[in-house]
Amino acid sequence: MKYTRFLITFLLCSMAVMSAQAQLFRKSEQKSVEGIEIHFRLDKHYLDLKYMGNEESLREFAHWIDSIGLQRIDSVVIVSQSSPEGPYAHNLWLSENRAKTMRTYVEKHHPELIGKLFVHPDGESWLQLRELVLNDTILKPEMKKRVIGVIDADVNIGTKKWRMQQLPVYRYLLRTYYPRIRNSMFCILYFNEIPVPPPAPEPEPEPEPEPEPVPVPVWTKIPVPSASAETYTFAAKTNLLYDLATALNFELEFPIGKKWSVMVEDVFPWWHGGNKWAFQMWEIGIEGRYWFKRTDAREVLTGQFIAPYVMSSKYDFQWKRDINYQGEYWSAGLTYGYAMPISKLFNLEFSASFGYLSTAYRHYQPSLDNSVLVKDPYDHGRMGYFGPTKLKVSLVMPITIPIKRREEVRYE
Repeated sequence: MKYTRFLITFLLCSMAVMSAQAQLFRKSEQKSVEGIEIHFRLDKHYLDLKYMGNEESLREFAHWIDSIGLQRIDSVVIVSQSSPEGPYAHNLWLSENRAKTMRTYVEKHHPELIGKLFVHPDGESWLQLRELVLNDTILKPEMKKRVIGVIDADVNIGTKKWRMQQLPVYRYLLRTYYPRIRNSMFCILYFNEIPVPPPAPEPEPEPEPEPEPVPVPVWTKIPVPSASAETYTFAAKTNLLYDLATALNFELEFPIGKKWSVMVEDVFPWWHGGNKWAFQMWEIGIEGRYWFKRTDAREVLTGQFIAPYVMSSKYDFQWKRDINYQGEYWSAGLTYGYAMPISKLFNLEFSASFGYLSTAYRHYQPSLDNSVLVKDPYDHGRMGYFGPTKLKVSLVMPITIPIKRREEVRYE
């Protein structure tokens, strides 16, 4: 597959030659101006004139428009793209909005091009990345081959991105080439000479008008295509430290926007050996997490976070006649943690919580033959504590589901 950097732009320019406007003129030699690029910052779709020579590129575009002349210009095609990190649906949204931004700019500063302007949001720019890697002078040939193999692999987009992140040169690509492929590319298609329209055909005699039929209104159901498919990622997890202590537990975490998420947890060991020992607890808690430095380059629910939490529990702890307490407690405080991907399917999360814990406790003793448990009327009360309250090393499984939007229907 021999792609060039401007393959998509070239194809769109070729399509523009076949536009209705071009068909009105006699055939003449056609040329195109390519290679004018406007670059965008990470996760942005607004136009920054001071970024990566954008102001100079737009002056070059204006120079070509003036030097060619409006009558010779057949069409102007703008292909907008995004770098292939982060969620695919969001990258498609970025390329669409970058295309809108450039359409708005051209229509404002070059209103004479309205009607000759075509924009094409192309999503993630894997082809540009492939061409840049092929022309790289620093990467070793075997590493180039590995990178190209990942780009050309016939796998789903999530797997391809995960494989790219595992490459030892991923950070080099992210730093060197990803900023260059967040762009909009211009192609000006023009005629070598001013096209001459064909002579107008001889007017035919008009037939006698027939009586017009009375129009009968017909309602037609016209489905309107929905927006691009979107996905939503949440996570199921378990605290491995609790699991080692046989304290069964389960957590769910739901992102809210880019920087927030809500985590709910349930701890429910319920073991006992008659009246000789017991390890029973039912705890429910909730955290509202804020994720630092969240960008498209980072997967959802990874990185550093801080979270206020509250939790409540009831318990029954017994070990023969040495430890014998029942009660309830509540706790509130702050959690700090860090999460990172460890494979295609799983993340690993580390966190520690500090806060205040208050418990109402009741002491009891088993009878000598362990037939009954006897409440101690002299040992009960409430105790407070301030300090570390939770420690977690959690195995996390992100779960991504597609979001279907209801099809819009209108009648005409």
